[in-house]
Amino acid sequence: MNYGKEGAKKQARKMSAKSPKVLRKFKVVCYKLLLVAVFALVVGVTFTGFGVYKGIIDSSPTIEAMDVTPTGYLSTVLDTEGNTTATLVASGANRVYVTIDEIPEDLQHAFVAIEDERFYEHNGIDVKGIIRAGVKGILSGGHFSQGASTITQQLLKNNVFTTWTTDKGFAKVVRKLQEQYLAVELEKKVNNKDWILENYLNTVNLGQNSLGVQAAAMRYFNKDVSELTLSECAVIAGITKSPEGLNPISHPEANAERREEVLEKMEKQGYITAEQKEKALADKVYKRIKKVNIKKTEESSQINSYFVDELTNQVLEDLQTVLGYTKAEAYKALYNSGLTIQSTQDPNIQAICDEEVNNLANYPTQPQISFNYRLSVQKPDGTLENYDEHTMLAYYQAANKDYDINFSSEEEAQAAIDAYKAEVMEEGDTIPEGGEYVNFTLQPQAALTVMDQSTGEVKAIVGGRGDKVANRTLNRATDSTRQPGSTFKVLAAYAPALDGAGMTLATVEDDAPYEYANGTSLRNYDNRYRGFTDFRTAITWSINVVTVKCLTDIGVDNGYSYLEDFGFTTLKDSDRVQSLALGGLTNGVTNLELTAAYATIANQGTYTKPRFYTKILDHDGKVLIDNTPQTKSVLKETTAWLLTDAMKDVITTGTGKICNFEGMTLAGKSGTTTKNRDALFAGYSPYYTCVVWGGYDDNTPQTSGTTYPKLIWKAVMQRLHEGLENKDFEKPDGIVECKVCKKSGKLAKAGLCDCDPRGSQVTTEYFASGTEPTEYCDTHVAVTICEASGKPAGPYCPEEGLKTRAYIRGGSSGTEDGAYLLPANLSTNTCPVHASNNVEPVDITGDTGVDRPEPEPEPEPSGDDGGGEEDEPSDSHTGLEDEEQTLIDPEDISE
Repeated sequence: MNYGKEGAKKQARKMSAKSPKVLRKFKVVCYKLLLVAVFALVVGVTFTGFGVYKGIIDSSPTIEAMDVTPTGYLSTVLDTEGNTTATLVASGANRVYVTIDEIPEDLQHAFVAIEDERFYEHNGIDVKGIIRAGVKGILSGGHFSQGASTITQQLLKNNVFTTWTTDKGFAKVVRKLQEQYLAVELEKKVNNKDWILENYLNTVNLGQNSLGVQAAAMRYFNKDVSELTLSECAVIAGITKSPEGLNPISHPEANAERREEVLEKMEKQGYITAEQKEKALADKVYKRIKKVNIKKTEESSQINSYFVDELTNQVLEDLQTVLGYTKAEAYKALYNSGLTIQSTQDPNIQAICDEEVNNLANYPTQPQISFNYRLSVQKPDGTLENYDEHTMLAYYQAANKDYDINFSSEEEAQAAIDAYKAEVMEEGDTIPEGGEYVNFTLQPQAALTVMDQSTGEVKAIVGGRGDKVANRTLNRATDSTRQPGSTFKVLAAYAPALDGAGMTLATVEDDAPYEYANGTSLRNYDNRYRGFTDFRTAITWSINVVTVKCLTDIGVDNGYSYLEDFGFTTLKDSDRVQSLALGGLTNGVTNLELTAAYATIANQGTYTKPRFYTKILDHDGKVLIDNTPQTKSVLKETTAWLLTDAMKDVITTGTGKICNFEGMTLAGKSGTTTKNRDALFAGYSPYYTCVVWGGYDDNTPQTSGTTYPKLIWKAVMQRLHEGLENKDFEKPDGIVECKVCKKSGKLAKAGLCDCDPRGSQVTTEYFASGTEPTEYCDTHVAVTICEASGKPAGPYCPEEGLKTRAYIRGGSSGTEDGAYLLPANLSTNTCPVHASNNVEPVDITGDTGVDRPEPEPEPEPSGDDGGGEEDEPSDSHTGLEDEEQTLIDPEDISE
C-alpha cells in the first residue's frame, strides 16, 4: 500500500501510540503468570509440608497407649561373673510420689509462674509463647535459646520421649512437633490440669539425686513437701531450669537469683502479694539448706558399695565425654533408662579385700571410734548457726593442740559430742527437727585398690573400714587425698633418673647430713648416714637423703613431669620442690591413682587408665560404650624391669620384708609420713597391683604401730594368688649385667673393691644396655701400711714389713664411711718407727697394680626448699648393719 508523505507520518504516529499498550499488556500477562507460579509453589509446598507433617504426626505414639506417669527402667551393674551387684533406681534415684493435695499451692504456683504462666489457659501448647520465642530468636540472629515448652510438653518429654537427650537436627524437630501434637491430645483426653501438674511435679529433676518435689523437699530442707514455706517453694521451683547449675547446695548464689525471679513472677501473675514476696525474700533460707542427707525414706535409702560409687562416677563422666551428654542427660540415662553396666569387679577378690581390711588380727590394737557430726542451732531470733566435727576440733584445740576426736567407745564419743553441744548452745537456743546428725566411724581407717595391671581393670576397692551401709562414709580409695610418703620415691626420683637422666641402679650419692636449699635439715628415718650408697640400696632401705639428692640432680621439674605421666591429677605447682621426692605434697594423692602409677611399672612401663567397667549396654542390649583400655607409654621396658628388680629386694630383705610370702614373685615399696600420720604399702606381682593406705581421718599421728597396711597387703595378695602359677617378671631385651663397686657405681677392681675393711663392696648389677659403666672404681684407694707401727709407711720403712689396706676417697666424715676415709694428713702422719734415712724410700700409696685415672673432686650437692617425710624402719633389718664389718687382716690384703 502506498502512502503519501503526510499519510506515512500519520501511520507512524498510529504505530507509535500502540507500542505502550502492547508493553503494558505483556507485563500484565507476566505478572499473572508469576502469580500463578507462586500460588502453585505455595500450594505445592503446603501440600508437601502437610504431607510431611501428617507423616510425623502419624508416627507419633498413640494417645491410648501412652503413659505419662513417672516410670523408668532399672539400670543394672554386673560383676565379672555376671552377678548383679547393684541396681540404680528405675523411677529415678530419690523419687517419692505425692498427690496434688499434698503439694502446697505455693509450690504449684511457683512452678507454673516460672515454667508455664498460661498453663491454666492453653490447650497443651502455648501459641503466644511460641511466637514470642520465635520473634526473639529471629531478632537475636537465629539463636533460638528461649524455650516455649509447656508443663504438659515437659511431662511428655520426660516420660514418653525418653531418648530426647540424644535428638539432633531433624530428629529434634520431629520430636518437638510430636510433643506439641500429643500435648494437645493429652489435654483433651485427661481434661484435668491438676492431674497433669501432679505427674509433672513428681517427674521433674531437681538436682542432688532428687527427682520430684517430695525428694527435693527432704534433700534440701529435711521436711515433707507439705510443710514447705513460700520461700522454700521458690528455692525448689528455681532449680528446674538447670538441676546441676541451680541447685542450692552447689550453687546457692545462682539459685538465689532464680528464686527472686520466681517470686517476682508469682507476684506479677497474682499468686502472691507484694508483702508476701518481700517477706519471702527477707528469709535467710539458705542457712537452712542441709549439706548432708539426714533423713532418707525407704525408697531413697539404697547405699551402693564403694566400687559402685566410683563406677557411677566414671559412667557419668564417660556418657558426657564419649557420647556428648550434658550432666543432666547423663544422670537421666544412668538412673532412668535401663542401662546394663558390665563392671570389672571380681566378686572373689572383692570379698577377700573386704574381709582383710575388717580383720582385727591385722591391726595392732582394738579400733577407736570417731564421728562425722552436724549440728544446726536455731537462735531465739530465728537465725540458724551450724557446727560440725571441724568446728569442734578447732574449739578444743585452741586450748589443747593435742585434742582429737578419737575415743575408745561410741559412748565416750557421744559424751564428748554432748559436752560440746552444751558448750555452744545458749539459753533460748533450740535444735530444729533433723538439725543434728552423727555418724560413728572406726579409726584408724584403711583403703585399698586392686588392679590387673595388664588391662587396667580395677578388680576391687575398699573405701573404708567398717559397715558402709551403716556408716555412709566417704570413699577413701577414690575421693580422699593423702600424703603418699616414701612410695613416691620410686615414682618421682628413681624412675625418671633411670629412664632419661643416664643414671643406673649402681649410681651412688653420698648419704651424709644434708640441708634443703632453704636451710631445712633432712635426715633418714633411722638417723643413720651410710656414706656412698647406690640407688638399689636406697630403694631397698628407703633412704631419704639419697632420694632427695637424686631428684635434685635430675631436676625437680623432670620428676614432676613424670608424675603427671603416671596419671596423678591432684598435683599443684607448689609441689615443684625437693620434698616431692619424699611425697611431701600440697594435696596428696588418691589411693586409686597411686595404684595406677605402680601398675604402670608392673605393666612394663605402660600406663593404663583405671577401668571400672568394660561395656555399657542400653535397654535393648545395644552397646553404647565399649570401654577399651586407654594406654600410654611412660617408661622404657628396661627401666620398668630395673625398678621392679630393685623393689623385689624391698620385699625380700628391706623395709617390706614383712609383706613377703612363699609361692609368688613380688615387688613393692613401703611408705610412711611425718609422725606416722599415713602408712602405706604399694606393691605388685606379675598378676595384680595392690596399694593399701592406713591412717586417721582427722590426720592424728599414729602411735600404736604402722605395720597394719603391710599385713593387710600381704593377707590380700597371698589369698588372691592361691592357685596361680609362680612366675617371675618378664625380663625385656636390652638388659646386661656387670660387676661394679657399690661405693662408686663403677667397674670393680679386683684386689681393691673386694678388700674394703667392712667386707667386699663388689656386686653384680643389672643395667639397660648402653648405661653400664666403662670406668673403674676411683673411690677406693690402696694405702701401704707399715706393720711395725700400723700407720701409713714412711719413705724409710723396710719393704718386707709393708702391707696394703683399702680406704675410701672423697666421702664425708659424718657417715659410716668416716672411719675408712683416706686420712687427710697422710703425708705427715706416717710411721714413726722408721724415721731415719738408712733405708730406701718407698711409695706409700697405690692401686694394687690396677691402673686408673686420677680421681675428680666430688660435686657439691644442690638443694631446694621443702620439708621431708620419713619412712618407717624395718623391725628386723637395718641395712648395712647386717653386712660384715670386721677389719680385714693386713696379711689378707694383696700388695
